[in-house]
Amino acid sequence: MIQIGGMILVFVGATAAPYVKKVLTKAKSKREIKKIAGSSSTNTLHETQTELAIEDIEANEERHKYRFLMTTGTMGIAVLAQTSLVWLMPVTCLLIGYFSFNIFQEATNALFKEKKIKVDMLDTGVILLTLLFGQIAAAAFMVWIIDLADMLLQKTTKKSRNYITDIFGEQPRFAWLLVDGTEVQIEVKDLKQNDIVIVGTGEQVPVDGIIIEGGAMIDQQSLTGESVPADKHENEQVFATTVIVAGKIKVKVQETGENTLASQVISIINEASNYDVKLQSVGEKIADKMVIPTMGMGALGYAMVGPGALLAIINADYGTGIRIAAPIALLASLGNAAKNGILIKHSEVVEKLKDIDVVLFDKTGTLTKEVPTVSRIVTADETYSEEKILFCTATAEQKFSHPIAAAILQKARDENIELAEYDESQYHVGLGIEVEIGQDWIKVGSARYMENENIEFPEKIKAALKEADERGQSAILTAINNKVAGMIELQSTVREEAADVIADLRRLGIKEIVVISGDSEAPTKELARQLNIDRYFAGVLPNEKADYVKLLQDEGKKVMMVGDGINDSAALSHAEIGVSLKGASTIAVDVADVIFMDGTLTKFHYLFEVAANLQTNVKRSFLMIAIPNTVCIVGAFMGFFGLKASLVLNNGFNLIAAANGMLPYTEISDKVDKKTDEKSKLEHIENEAEEEDKSTVKKLIKYIYIHK
Repeated sequence: MIQIGGMILVFVGATAAPYVKKVLTKAKSKREIKKIAGSSSTNTLHETQTELAIEDIEANEERHKYRFLMTTGTMGIAVLAQTSLVWLMPVTCLLIGYFSFNIFQEATNALFKEKKIKVDMLDTGVILLTLLFGQIAAAAFMVWIIDLADMLLQKTTKKSRNYITDIFGEQPRFAWLLVDGTEVQIEVKDLKQNDIVIVGTGEQVPVDGIIIEGGAMIDQQSLTGESVPADKHENEQVFATTVIVAGKIKVKVQETGENTLASQVISIINEASNYDVKLQSVGEKIADKMVIPTMGMGALGYAMVGPGALLAIINADYGTGIRIAAPIALLASLGNAAKNGILIKHSEVVEKLKDIDVVLFDKTGTLTKEVPTVSRIVTADETYSEEKILFCTATAEQKFSHPIAAAILQKARDENIELAEYDESQYHVGLGIEVEIGQDWIKVGSARYMENENIEFPEKIKAALKEADERGQSAILTAINNKVAGMIELQSTVREEAADVIADLRRLGIKEIVVISGDSEAPTKELARQLNIDRYFAGVLPNEKADYVKLLQDEGKKVMMVGDGINDSAALSHAEIGVSLKGASTIAVDVADVIFMDGTLTKFHYLFEVAANLQTNVKRSFLMIAIPNTVCIVGAFMGFFGLKASLVLNNGFNLIAAANGMLPYTEISDKVDKKTDEKSKLEHIENEAEEEDKSTVKKLIKYIYIHK
C-alpha cells in the first residue's frame, strides 16, 4: 500500500514538472523582452539577441548544475526516508517524480509518438520497479546517476567544441586600423570591407584580406597544416587567426567575424559532427532490439532469483554509453584532421573510406602542378636569341595570371630578365596578345592565332610544333613585326609527392589507380607510365568527367575522385568520396567532401589514418559497454549481482567509454601546447636578433620550423 501511495506521489510530481517549467520559461521570456526593449540605441537587435543566446548557454549549464545538486539532495533525503525518517517518504516521492519527468517523457514519446520500443523504456522501468519494490533510495540513485551522465555529456560536448576553437585559436577582439596615416585601435567587429589594418610581428591576423603593402612570414599551420611559415607579400591573401612570425603588413579587409575562413572551418566541422557514426547507430539499434529480450530476461531473473536480479538485468543496456562516446570520438577525429590540414566537410567519409576500390585523379593541377614549366625555347633562325624571345613573350604576358603566363614569367625571373613597361594604348588582347615594345610590334599566341593573322611559319618552327604535339606539350609562338621569331614549349610538371602518394594508396588497399585528363593521349599515357597508374582516360571534356565516374561505378567499384573542387564539381559529386586540392580559400563553394587545405597530395595517408582510428575507437567503446553489461546480466542470473552492482557497472563503464571517445584530443592538445612553446621560442629568437638583417631572421625561423 505504501509503495502504491509512493508511486502516486511520483506521478503527481512528474505531472507537475512541465507546468513548473512553463511558468519559469514565461518569466524568462518577459525578462528577455524587457532586455531587448531596454537595449541602448547603440546596440543593434542582433547584438542583443546574440548576448541572450550566450546567456542561454550559460543559463542552461547553470540549470544542469543546480538540477544535479537537487537530485543529489533528493538522493540523500531518500536514504534518510528509507532508513529512519519515514515521514520524509511523501516529499521524496514527489521530488523523484519531478526530476524523472524527462526520463518518462522520452519513454512515452518513443512508445506513443514514434511507435517504437526504445532503450529509454528500461530507465523508466527501473525507476518504477524500484518504487514498486519499496527501494526509494535506489530510485533516487537511478535519477541521480542519469542526471550525472547528462551533466557530464554536456560538459564533454562543450569541451569538445572548445577544443575545436583552440585548434584555430580565438579570433582577436581588437585590430589596428589605419586612419589618415595614423594607427587607431578598434574592435574587430567594427571593421568594414576595404578598411586597412596594420599587423606586425607576434600579432594575430584579425581578418581575411589582401596584403597591399609590406611582407611577412606567416604561421598558418592551424588552417593549412603547413609546418613552415609562408612568406607573403603584396597582393597575396592572409587569413584570420594566423600569426605573423616576422615582418609587418598592411591588409585590406575582405571578411571579418563569422565570415572568415577560420569561422567557416569551425562551422563545417561542427555541422559534420552531427552525423551518427554507423557503429553508433548499429549499437543503438541493437540496444533498442534488446529491450523486449531484456525485460523477458528480467522477468525470468525475478522468477529464478528475485527482485534484485530483475532490477539488475533491466538496468543493463547497451545503447546509452555508445550514444555518448561515438559523437565525442567523431568530433575529436574531425578536429584532429583539421588541425593537420584536412577539412572533412561530410563526415560520412570516415566510414566510406574503407570501401573505396578506385582512386580517380584528375591530371592537371592534381597529379601535375597547376602552373607548367618552360621546357625549351626554339628560335626561328640565328637572327633571334632565346633571351630575346623570352623577353618579348614575358613582357606581353605580364598583365596576365593564367598558368601559361605564370610559367613564362617565372622563367623570365629565373633568367633575371627585366621586362619592358607599356601603357594600355600599346596593348591589345584578342585571340592572342599584341603589344608595342620600343619600335617593334610583338604578337604572342597559339599557332591558330598566327594563322588567323596570316603569319607564315618557318620550317624550323613547323618541325618544333610537330615535336611538341607528338609529346603532348603546349607551345606559344612569338612574332616580331609579323614574322614568327620563336616558340616557347611548356610541359606539365608532376608533383614531387605524386609517386609516393600512389604507392601509399596501394599499401592502404586501393585496388586501382586511374587518371583522367582533357589532354591528348600521348602525355596522359606517359604520365600513367611514369607514376605506375593502372588506367587512363584521355581527351575528356570537363562536362564528361562525371560520365567516367559513373563508368567505374557501373563496374561495381566504389570511387574516390581527386580534383578541382569547383571546376570538377559534377564528377566529385557523383563519386562516393570527392577530394579537392583547391586549398583553403574556396571552402565555401567547394563541393568536395574533403579538402586538403595546403593544396598538396601529402595528406592522403593521414586521412585514412583518421578514419581507421575512429573506427577502432568506437569499436573499443562498444566493447567497453557490451562486456560489463553482459557480465552483469549473467551475474544477476547466478545471484551474484543486484541493482547496486548493475548501476555501478553500467554507468561506470558508460563514463569510461566517454573518456575513451576523448582520446584523440590528447594528440590535439599536445600539438597545441607544443605549437605555443614554439611560438614563444620564436618570439625570443626574434627579439635577440632584431638588430640583425631581416633575411637572416627569416632564414633562422625557417630553419627552426623545418627541423622542429
